[in-house]
Amino acid sequence: MSMTTEVYNAWYILLQVIIGVAVIATFMVYYFQLLAMRKATLGQNLFAIHTFVFEESFRQDRSTLLTLGESGKLLNDWTIEERRAAERVCAAYDLVALTVSYGVVPFNLISDLRYSMTKCHNVAEPLLKEVRMRRTPDLWHHFTSIVKRF
Repeated sequence: MSMTTEVYNAWYILLQVIIGVAVIATFMVYYFQLLAMRKATLGQNLFAIHTFVFEESFRQDRSTLLTLGESGKLLNDWTIEERRAAERVCAAYDLVALTVSYGVVPFNLISDLRYSMTKCHNVAEPLLKEVRMRRTPDLWHHFTSIVKRF
């Protein structure tokens, strides 16, 4: 082998090493960018859930449902508006639970909703049984599933 070939081979190997390092460095940068984007998205999703749950009309509906539970009022005695408020709470909490079941938000990040979701589910249980018999058995089932996980 000539000296020129050896120099060429050495430069070629060095160039391949540099390219390999650059490719690995690029993948590392992309990986850390993906992690950062995932955290940002997770934060946005969590913020959206909390904004949704603490929105005034939802808070009023939740208050209506909890008042029904505290008063011991039977389902047959609920007014149409009380039923609608309870259904909106069930539907909203089902949506929150759906985001958890699909991994959009990890379960442990909604632990601060545990008390409210559990209490609302307990009060709405007669309504849930009734609407599931009339409409479909799996209506708002994510809500029920998440409460069981608590």
